[in-house]
Amino acid sequence: MNPPDGFVGGFREAAPYINHLRGKTLVIGIAGSLLQGPPLRRLAADLNLIASLGVRLVVVHGSRSQINRLAQADGLTPQYHQGRRITDEATLQYAKQAAGILRSDIEAALYSSFAQSPQRSKPISVASGNFISAKPMGVIDGTDMGYTGLVRKTDTEAVRQRLDDGAIVLISPIGHTLSGKTFNLSMGDIAEAAAVALQAEKLIYLIEQDGILDSDGRLITNLSAEEARRMMAKNQAAPRQERLLRYAVNAVGHGVGRTQILNGNDDGSLIRELFTRHGAGTSVARDAFVRIRQAHHDDIPAIMSLIRPLEEQGILLRRSREYLEDHIGSFSVLEHDRCLYGCVALKTFADPQSAELACLAVSPDAQAGGYGEMLLKHITDQARRKNIRRLFALSTHAGEWFAERGFQTASADDLPEERRRDHVEGGRNSKIFVYPL
Repeated sequence: MNPPDGFVGGFREAAPYINHLRGKTLVIGIAGSLLQGPPLRRLAADLNLIASLGVRLVVVHGSRSQINRLAQADGLTPQYHQGRRITDEATLQYAKQAAGILRSDIEAALYSSFAQSPQRSKPISVASGNFISAKPMGVIDGTDMGYTGLVRKTDTEAVRQRLDDGAIVLISPIGHTLSGKTFNLSMGDIAEAAAVALQAEKLIYLIEQDGILDSDGRLITNLSAEEARRMMAKNQAAPRQERLLRYAVNAVGHGVGRTQILNGNDDGSLIRELFTRHGAGTSVARDAFVRIRQAHHDDIPAIMSLIRPLEEQGILLRRSREYLEDHIGSFSVLEHDRCLYGCVALKTFADPQSAELACLAVSPDAQAGGYGEMLLKHITDQARRKNIRRLFALSTHAGEWFAERGFQTASADDLPEERRRDHVEGGRNSKIFVYPL
């Protein structure tokens, strides 16, 4: 029996992401509220799977909800200032207790999930230790934050050594000073600091909601750093979301490839976020996620993979690798999250007022994303900058697509002389369309 098309398509979609992430470092911050029961078991299984693919994992766990439960069991009410916990001596003891219990629970879940997973021959090791040094937060607006601290430094050499040994590095939200004092830290602070220090490929926050939401409560899937800054400047994010956005913007501004924020209660959200184009939460990047740029020679294999099926179907004119190498300067490519999903070429002639839109192709996996229109607009804008007055397109199959976007039917007599000669000699009998600029 053949496997379902959905499986094959999903596997093909995941393959480039798997290849890209192999050997890369991911820092994953997990809210303490997710670290019990079914959510913990599911996350542990997914972490085991991701590690088995050769991805280097640093996991930072939170403990807010566990500390609150311990305090409330003793009849104490947690105290906060500006969203930060005020840690007195009793609360520090709760923080230490919660960190120890959670570390043990996470290690047990990772070990247990290995037994249910066929992809590894032996359990992955988990490395914990004093990877984080701390400093006191001090007095904020007249409020003494007590034993609440900030990250002073990440011991990157020690973390990398454990990663090189094949371990998952597990960091608890507790830090120490050189004088021997202990401080309660924020999972978010540690994860951001570690990601920057390690120059991680991704910083991921697993929380209890579906990423960053807009004013109507809808998920925002992609944000550039500038868009995130504008959102914060306009007070469009709730306090906890604003803090996550600050972490994200700071991380990508200091060399982390992406910051991704997603719902850890959603089964499989981490896998979808890492290995599918649409993801599962909010992804924050330094620059825009979708961009069209000038093609270069390193793009030729990807362009050939993109256009070859269309050439075999007779939709596009066959172009050899030598042709692409000689004409790569006329090509533009569309990237989504650094994966190439489309290409187009602007072919010019001796007639300075005429040009051809050629080799427009979009990956079958992305044809509902409006990428064809984006490439068309890019080429028309490029042509206008060159003072071109008429843009031609020749097609055997996509004539209706061009007609719907303002192209008019034309004849071979309307083509520039050299293009008319190639059209006749080629024998493809393509339909001819022209777009006045």
